[in-house]
Amino acid sequence: MSLRYVCVEVRHNLRCANVFLQFDHSLTETEFLKIVVENDALTFREYSTATRVALGKFFTAEARTISNLTVEECNASFRLTITSEPAQVTTDSTENPINNKRKIYITPKPNIEEGSQHIVLCKNCKCELSTILQCQRVREFPSGSIDVNEFFCHHGPKFDEVLVPQLTDFFYGFQFVVLNSELAQQQVKMKDKHVYCRRCLQYLGENVLNDNAMKLWMDTLLLKCQINDKDDTIINIVNEKVTPTCQLLHKIIEDTVVTDVAGEPLLQQIHFCKVLLEATFPCRKRKYLLLQVLEKHLQVLRNTKPLAHGSHNNNNVLQVQLEQCKSFKLLYRLLDETEDEGGGDDKRGEKDSGETSSASSTSSDSMLLKNWKEDMSIHVLKVSPTLFGTLLDELDENALLLPELYRYTHDHFQLSYIFYED
Repeated sequence: MSLRYVCVEVRHNLRCANVFLQFDHSLTETEFLKIVVENDALTFREYSTATRVALGKFFTAEARTISNLTVEECNASFRLTITSEPAQVTTDSTENPINNKRKIYITPKPNIEEGSQHIVLCKNCKCELSTILQCQRVREFPSGSIDVNEFFCHHGPKFDEVLVPQLTDFFYGFQFVVLNSELAQQQVKMKDKHVYCRRCLQYLGENVLNDNAMKLWMDTLLLKCQINDKDDTIINIVNEKVTPTCQLLHKIIEDTVVTDVAGEPLLQQIHFCKVLLEATFPCRKRKYLLLQVLEKHLQVLRNTKPLAHGSHNNNNVLQVQLEQCKSFKLLYRLLDETEDEGGGDDKRGEKDSGETSSASSTSSDSMLLKNWKEDMSIHVLKVSPTLFGTLLDELDENALLLPELYRYTHDHFQLSYIFYED
């Protein structure tokens, strides 16, 4: 069977399910394909084989309710009317708040105890980046999502001086650490406020607080533990319980959540928010990812691995069991930093028609980026280039589940998912 991926959005409150299918070749080249909707399954029949996708344990589909059928290249999609089992609805409504509270959490504390000794290593070449760090204080560093003035019980004249870590301090935030610059001056290379490993030239982070401290990304570092006279142990700074991309989306939701008078979050199932992600790359160029989170706890049924060819049973029917998970559904768009955010109107008259079109597009992108930067309601978050690239790759891959008709918006945003376990 040529079917590779199945993705089903389930919305019990609306009594509907959106089915998205991805095939391994264009459907215009398929001679025969029949879609059969049963109460407990979907069956896709070709001349000699068939694929049966079981749905009975998730919901009951109403026969002959298929609508909005779209066929486009390697994708097909349609909508079904469903009826939910009473027991399942009760279970979902009682379990979701618990799961949501468990999944959305604050920045995890690093694997460092006060009073311990560590050496910071480059994750790429294992080069020692610091002298021995005597950790007397392990503290969370204020991020850009809160006002620095709210970080202290009393206010001094210069917060930049107060926030500079001492030689025995280990400050941490979301996916980054902040250390005193004197700890690593001899082991790193600095250029234009950017910090690189002196041995392999891996980009590590940047200088902050008037060059008195370094903000280093956790995904570029390791820790060597100094435990008495025993052999040194190399560990990660934090223990990742979820993927970094899911952790990032949970962080965004946590920072932008809207609460009622009692402090309870509003809009449990739907959460509209805009976020601007910024990453600086080793070449010292910046890229931006514009995110619009549409839904944060969307129930999705899908197969995590592509359906294998030649795995049918004796009746030439491939039985498929989908896995249930939750997902963020969001729009995204990638923008590069442009030197001329005004659009370069003075030079357009000197260019040909092709260059004029390119300049117009650049001007439009620059204005869009400028508007997002200046909008106080849009959350801005700096992330590492590694996390930025991983998130973008995951969004690009998951966007392929959707037909192009639904994938793109008129303003060049793409629709995609970030999946996580329920």
